[in-house]
Amino acid sequence: MASIVEDKRNRTMTRMYTAPVRAWEIAAGNFIGSFAIGTIQTVIVLVFSRYALGFDYGVGFWLHFLVIEFFLLAAMGLGCTISGLVRNPNHLGAINSLIITPTCMLGGCFWPVELTPEFMQKLSNIVPQRWAIDALRQLAAGESLAGVSLQLGILVLFAVILLGFGSVVLRPNES
Repeated sequence: MASIVEDKRNRTMTRMYTAPVRAWEIAAGNFIGSFAIGTIQTVIVLVFSRYALGFDYGVGFWLHFLVIEFFLLAAMGLGCTISGLVRNPNHLGAINSLIITPTCMLGGCFWPVELTPEFMQKLSNIVPQRWAIDALRQLAAGESLAGVSLQLGILVLFAVILLGFGSVVLRPNES
């Protein structure tokens, strides 16, 4: 997100959009690069936590990796949407704190969603963290990949909607 906001501030994004390439190709380049970096980070964390620290998640490596990749797509969509709306890179840290921490709290990253009031449980359905955690919990309980297809589908839906909206607001203002 920071690099996209910085590109917008320095008008690098504006110069890219004047090139003889389509807008979706520019957006795809940003998304693919971010996805590749996120995938590398995911592999490093999973390998280190499983094999160096010996932590057992109760889920096979490849299933865990797959769920995290689906979540990464949704998180990239959220990041793209936010970076498309932010104009000043100095505000990015505050905005991250105002969005990431509450959505993690709401989605069940810090405590089980079942411990919250019923209205908070319903509200948690609007954040991707909830669906990724539900998929991992069900896989750890012995569910198959087909059994978590609803959660994975919802994460894809988050990604499509947020990446679509983000790519529209990512385009620099024409002045």
